[in-house]
Amino acid sequence: MINSEVGVQADLSHAEMDAVLADGTAHHLSETISDFAWYQSSWWIYDRAGWWQVTRADVAAGLDLMAHNMRLADQAVRRSAT
Repeated sequence: MINSEVGVQADLSHAEMDAVLADGTAHHLSETISDFAWYQSSWWIYDRAGWWQVTRADVAAGLDLMAHNMRLADQAVRRSAT
């Protein structure tokens, strides 16, 4: 995808990510954090130009840990709401 406004090419367009999020192929990092998504065995980060694939192993590992912690937090919130 090329965003002519900023002149950069993202790895994935917003429309493409919206489609895979809608069909369940991808998911956000958590119920409240939507700037990161898991898709095709990789993390992706939101940007105005589109979505960028995370290629640094240390960043991906940090996102894995954050996703695990946020799953626990999301579960706790759901339990407390019942």
